[in-house]
Amino acid sequence: MSPSKIKYYDLRKNWRKVKRHLENPRVADTLVRDFNKFTYGKWRKRFTAGQVPFEFENYDCWLQHRGRHPQFWQYVQHEASHWLANFALELAQLVEPDRKWRIITSDKHSTVWDGEDTLFEFNFLALGIPPKQCFELAYEHELKPGQHRKCGYPDHYTVEMKQLARDRARLLGTSQPVTMTALAVNRSNTGSVT
Repeated sequence: MSPSKIKYYDLRKNWRKVKRHLENPRVADTLVRDFNKFTYGKWRKRFTAGQVPFEFENYDCWLQHRGRHPQFWQYVQHEASHWLANFALELAQLVEPDRKWRIITSDKHSTVWDGEDTLFEFNFLALGIPPKQCFELAYEHELKPGQHRKCGYPDHYTVEMKQLARDRARLLGTSQPVTMTALAVNRSNTGSVT
């Protein structure tokens, strides 16, 4: 398979076909089980039946979109590909049952592939990222058709914030972690960063 020939399953065009399977217990239960791990791990907030991942989206690029958002965007959360992959797999197997859908995954991304030329992918399709790039980012491990990806809890957002502060300190050459608040206070007092 050449990734240059890879394409996305057209979720916008086929939304009626996809939508009718969203309430299937296997699909709905998988979404709640995995995405709750993401929301609870990241923000200590529960994700329950009846909610959609987009309710937890915090990426500003969506504001640039003109007109109505496509309905499939309700199932997008830009940081959560690993926690949405099993849901997408269950859905793909119901929408196109004659294909051998499987998860391909890496530390950078997880998506669902039919083993031929099609990705069943919500996030990167919504973000306008080419399917070739999606495939290349995810294709490190290929699971068996129908096999779920194990997913645990992500780090709480404060862990990421502390790492960013350490990275800023390293870049600025200081020994203490630098927070954005500290940078703002320092800039307002001196006009420069120390």
